[in-house]
Amino acid sequence: MIILDFHSKTPIYEQIEEQVMLMVRRGVYKPHDRLPSTRSLASELKLNVNTVKRAFQELEAKGVTYSQPGRGVFISENAADNSRVREQTLSAALRSAKANGLSEADIEELLKQVYAENK
Repeated sequence: MIILDFHSKTPIYEQIEEQVMLMVRRGVYKPHDRLPSTRSLASELKLNVNTVKRAFQELEAKGVTYSQPGRGVFISENAADNSRVREQTLSAALRSAKANGLSEADIEELLKQVYAENK
């Protein structure tokens, strides 16, 4: 499920990209899974079809998805290993932490703790 923040400074199409990439990293979407159609997702999110279309185009340009004319948009074979997906996921997490009031020092300390716990 894609959750958008209409008060965020991040454009809606980028939020859609981030959400799809996050779902890929979490295993919600697996290679060759079909994404919802642009029309159905736009309707569900109450957005203009062009906004969803742009997000899907960006995902394809980054190698996260591929499209098959007449069939839809699918998750790429190596999407979870895609460095842009990892980078985007981390970037979204950092923006969220900052938006929730964590300082750079707080984020660094939390990062060190998490890293130490997962050695």
